[in-house]
Amino acid sequence: MQQALRPYATAGVAIVAASLIAVTPMAPRLPEIQMRDVALTSGETDLLTPWIDEFNTASENTTTLLNSFYEAPGVGLQQYIANQAGFLQDFFNDPTSSTVTSVSQEMQQNLASILTGYTLQNATSETTKVVTAHTLDNLGSVFKVPTGHSALFSEIPSFLPASDAATVTQILDFMASPSSGIIIGELGPYIAPWVALGNSITAGDDFNETLANMVGAYFNGATLNLDSLIPAIEQADVLPAGMNIENLDFAFGGLLTPGEVGPITDGVTPDVGGSIFNGLGIDLTGVPVIGQLEAISQPVGPLGAWEGWAQTIASLLGWDGSGSPLADVTLPTIPTDLLDGGASAATVAADLSTWVQDLLAAF
Repeated sequence: MQQALRPYATAGVAIVAASLIAVTPMAPRLPEIQMRDVALTSGETDLLTPWIDEFNTASENTTTLLNSFYEAPGVGLQQYIANQAGFLQDFFNDPTSSTVTSVSQEMQQNLASILTGYTLQNATSETTKVVTAHTLDNLGSVFKVPTGHSALFSEIPSFLPASDAATVTQILDFMASPSSGIIIGELGPYIAPWVALGNSITAGDDFNETLANMVGAYFNGATLNLDSLIPAIEQADVLPAGMNIENLDFAFGGLLTPGEVGPITDGVTPDVGGSIFNGLGIDLTGVPVIGQLEAISQPVGPLGAWEGWAQTIASLLGWDGSGSPLADVTLPTIPTDLLDGGASAATVAADLSTWVQDLLAAF
């Protein structure tokens, strides 16, 4: 799987870089790392403390991943089976060509939603809404000020000139898509340890703490501070007058990082998922009307990204976001009056044949 994703991973790195530094014609400065003396021994610090912290974080992340999976294993396939049972019951209830047409159209719409939802390119507004519930966080509001990546995702196009909005929207759509989450999720465990190393050097951690942070980052992720890029971005004049960036960072997930997204609906929040855009942390001030718009970086790892995509498929097929779709499924039954009302066996057989032909033609 990693070999197959390698070209996409390269593209993902380019996209992240472009989103952060292509707004300025000048060469951006790399984040400044202050070199401090690093102790080779922990002194009075308990050698096990940093390792215990990392282990506990990994344990919590694993618990989230397992609970999310076991609530509805293979939830996308479960919802597909539930849908097929419903379609067959619809046909038994009304074995006519109109039912066949209705079912085949719904199946085609479901397929189109999944295909466009994976990258969010040419997706409908409804598909985008369903998908971003699994790839972006939505922290609600604080003192009537919207927060979270969902708010930022919807507001960014309004900050831009009309001539640039369409192009930027396409880029943002991909960065908020499940495919971008899978790309950055696969990259995270390989990048995060080096980010953790830089963070430890800057903080002056001793050797034991540094090693624990790097190992922990492989499993739990690490956050890269990008505040040094803020002056270059602001000097490029891409922000509306009066708007400033107070904080900028990017969080890389580790192997076990589940991500934080949702909610789908009131009271129903996905457990896992994420995207490249969801990993970007930014705090904007001077935002028109609302004043401040903050998005806290939310990393995602490979397991969380794949689980999130499975849940996204299920939601696009009709899952309500909670429990197993097959928990209350009813297998189709044939009505006893199927042939009453003038319908004959020949008519039913003809409609069934038409249904099969329409489905084959659709796919």
